[in-house]
Amino acid sequence: MTPRWQVIFKKEFWEVFRDGRTHFNTIYSPLFLTPILFALLGILIQNEMKSARQETVAVAFVGVRESPTLSDVLKVAKTFTASDDDKYLVTHAKTQSEAEELVRDKKVRAALIFPPDAEVAVLESRQIPVTVLADQGRQSSSQAADRLKTFLDRRAGRLVGLRLQENGLPQQLATPFAPVEKNIKGGASPGTALVTMILPYMLAIYAIIGGAYLANDTVAGEKERGTLETLLVSPASRRELVTGKFLAVAAVAMLGGMLSVVGFIWPFYVKLPAFDWMAKSGLTLTFTGVAAMFLVEIPLAVMGAGMLLTVSTFARNQREAQSYLAPVMLVATSGAMLSLVLKSEAPLFWAFVPITNASLVLKQALEGVWNPAFVMIACATSLLYAVVAVLFAAHSFQKESILLKA
Repeated sequence: MTPRWQVIFKKEFWEVFRDGRTHFNTIYSPLFLTPILFALLGILIQNEMKSARQETVAVAFVGVRESPTLSDVLKVAKTFTASDDDKYLVTHAKTQSEAEELVRDKKVRAALIFPPDAEVAVLESRQIPVTVLADQGRQSSSQAADRLKTFLDRRAGRLVGLRLQENGLPQQLATPFAPVEKNIKGGASPGTALVTMILPYMLAIYAIIGGAYLANDTVAGEKERGTLETLLVSPASRRELVTGKFLAVAAVAMLGGMLSVVGFIWPFYVKLPAFDWMAKSGLTLTFTGVAAMFLVEIPLAVMGAGMLLTVSTFARNQREAQSYLAPVMLVATSGAMLSLVLKSEAPLFWAFVPITNASLVLKQALEGVWNPAFVMIACATSLLYAVVAVLFAAHSFQKESILLKA
């Protein structure tokens, strides 16, 4: 005789796939839509970075015209190219207040303020204090200020060279080192950083939200339709009911998580122009890394299923369940988002933080940076949190006040 929990599991699992929303959220979105959006995001970011490098930036200078030496060293014209694609449109302001107003009114993005005695400081070989003005709350202004500081560093070498020449010394003394950055053979390109930063977040989220619709429908939905009472008087025990429903939610969430991994892998082997930047990113998909990605999805899906089922059990109807799911998903998303800013070599205590630990294990799998202690603790704690979530859901299912509240 087939155990009752298996009957409930099969019923819940197969019924949810009769709804087109499940097909989209669990199958089509992680397998096709997300990889396509991810590819388009990469192309957009690359194009934006390229256009930012080629953009002519409006800036202001104060005190350059008053110093003949600085004018000769900096060679600041109305429009000029500092190096390669570093282009500027220059406005000469008379005072710092005027330059601040230009930045504030967004007529220029940043400004360089040289002191009135800059020419004397140059002639006396003293250090020249320079103020870089920017609206730090505006990204374009902060980026322009960074570009101006880089521009000053490059021009500083010319000024030092002039000073050395005046003293009969070789200009090479100003630059004893000539570093040239070169990627190692077989190394990853900068595109790898984007993949390893965003992907763990996406995989972690899919492992949790995959079962959201079924969890919302299987208890709160049955309350709303009035069919839950029928199930409660059936021969199946409460334990069998919650086991079958939980396993169905976990299976759907796990399926969504696994397909999100597959959706990440296939673009690397399909020769389409949209996926070129991913295929050329230098990211190596090792068997160990791919296996780790699949394995990490399991405790994430189980923990997510327990949380989602508990929320659905507490809710009176589907609308209330959706209201409860919002803060739950916010917490889950915040945990996954931490992996965007943390390095794969994060301190060991992050292995105890739910969702974040799984995201960081995924990041380690992608970068090939393995910390066995971190992986073991992360997997163990994720399984522990999953067990706690399941037990809490089962406990909630035993209470009439929660299960049958109207």
